[in-house]
Amino acid sequence: MNLIHLRAFHQVATYGSYVSAAAAAHVSQPTLSEQVRQLERHHGIKLLQRSGRSVELTPLGRKLFAVTSKLFAAELEAEAVLAKARHVMQGELRFGTDAPINAVGVLSAFRRRNPGVSIQLVSGNSAEIRNRVLAGTVDVGIIADETPHPDLTARKLATQDLVAFVRHDHALARAKVIGLKELVTHPLVIREIGSVTRRSIEEALTQAQLQPAEVLETDSREAVHAAVIAGLGIGVIAEDEFNDDPRLVLLDFADAVQPITEYLVYRKDNQRSHVVEAVVDCVG
Repeated sequence: MNLIHLRAFHQVATYGSYVSAAAAAHVSQPTLSEQVRQLERHHGIKLLQRSGRSVELTPLGRKLFAVTSKLFAAELEAEAVLAKARHVMQGELRFGTDAPINAVGVLSAFRRRNPGVSIQLVSGNSAEIRNRVLAGTVDVGIIADETPHPDLTARKLATQDLVAFVRHDHALARAKVIGLKELVTHPLVIREIGSVTRRSIEEALTQAQLQPAEVLETDSREAVHAAVIAGLGIGVIAEDEFNDDPRLVLLDFADAVQPITEYLVYRKDNQRSHVVEAVVDCVG
């Protein structure tokens, strides 16, 4: 069996089109098409059926794709074993995080151990990063969302409290703590829907049967800080994400507010990737 032709079929089946598969394999589309045709001609079979610009697998093609998926996954595993033996790793790590500060320790350790790997850092709220990991557009993510998913592995990293903060000249700036009843009498500056910080404070308010008088929604932690500095309200954020700006004063909550736990997440079918394994090794 010609492994080159088999790999060509696997590439097209994986990407769903000859154009995308050729780009990923760094070969021309005619070359890839001819390799698949030779595989089909040699065995007198039909594996792929064109459908517009994309392709669909025939029943036999689906059976073969299940086999080639295992075959080339084993090849990646073999490469990982050899790379570890050489203590050299190349390639790219696509790393997603709901807060860059949470990723610094992991990425610093990863870079020291694997200087040959380039790192692409993507940020967003927990829901966005979780969806990116599921879609395969990032390899590993750090999120504050433990919701189980059959395709994901989640490893607990750390837990931190939520805190409130105000501008230094705010009426509450001299206080050490703030109660939820007092919090809702002021404009509340929080993240957008999908943020676990927002979900946690909203759950605490719901349990206390309280409703904020006014809510200012922002799309980033930096925007929460900027809004509070501008005097637009009281911010709520995870303690480790608080900016030590002299214009801001931190307040602990007097009432029970669910802390936030950060998790390292990655797809189960990607856990044998040498890059993912190297990240997991950095968190213990």
